[in-house]
Amino acid sequence: MKIITSPAKLMNVENSTDLLKSTTPKFIEEAVLIHAHLKQKSPKYLSELMEISPKLADENWERNQNWKAKPTAKESSPAMFAFTGEVYRGLDAKTLDKSAVDYLQKNYRMLSGLYGLLKPSDKVMLYRLEMGRPFSFDSYKNLYEFWREKITEQLNAEMKKGELLLHLASNEYGKVIDRKKLNHTVIDFEFYELRDGKLKTIVVYTKHARGLVVRFCAETNAQTLNDVKAFNYEGYLIDEDKSTDTKLVFTR
Repeated sequence: MKIITSPAKLMNVENSTDLLKSTTPKFIEEAVLIHAHLKQKSPKYLSELMEISPKLADENWERNQNWKAKPTAKESSPAMFAFTGEVYRGLDAKTLDKSAVDYLQKNYRMLSGLYGLLKPSDKVMLYRLEMGRPFSFDSYKNLYEFWREKITEQLNAEMKKGELLLHLASNEYGKVIDRKKLNHTVIDFEFYELRDGKLKTIVVYTKHARGLVVRFCAETNAQTLNDVKAFNYEGYLIDEDKSTDTKLVFTR
């Protein structure tokens, strides 16, 4: 089984771990190419591209000037520990034991606008480049066009026959995978909260739940779809009636 999530806008490269030996991202040369174009962009361009404040644009412009392909340990962090958004608060990697971290190193991948596809141990620096933004460079209209074939082929190369792909990424990031060319069944997820007798989707809880599922799989050494269906952290339970062969629905 392989598990994918989106990255996070919030990052902290002061986070580290002794449980992983740091590695270089598979697509570091591609990241260098993208970055060469990103580095030239002004704070004003970044503000408009990412719809962020001038202050945040200045901060990210500075990150772009400092970014490098071979950062030191102080300048970088393993990807699974560097991202700190809601998905990663659910995952809470720093509290996992060695066997859980080993499981994730083997089975878990993070999508990225800059790095493409990341293993938990891959060294990343502070950056911001969302997959869905209209960032064009060379002959590419956007990052989907640049990454789709590369990421899909890499997932095919890493996955064994019959392996499932647990899709816990957002729609924005999930679109980068070409499902027609992926040789594996994709399992989608939905999470609902019961409010006033009605089931509702609340984005922040959905993001958190995605991270919780990743954590659950790691802590229980999940190997099959039935193992994943047993997910029950923080009050979630499988809704068998709403679930299908390729979609798991959890409610609480």
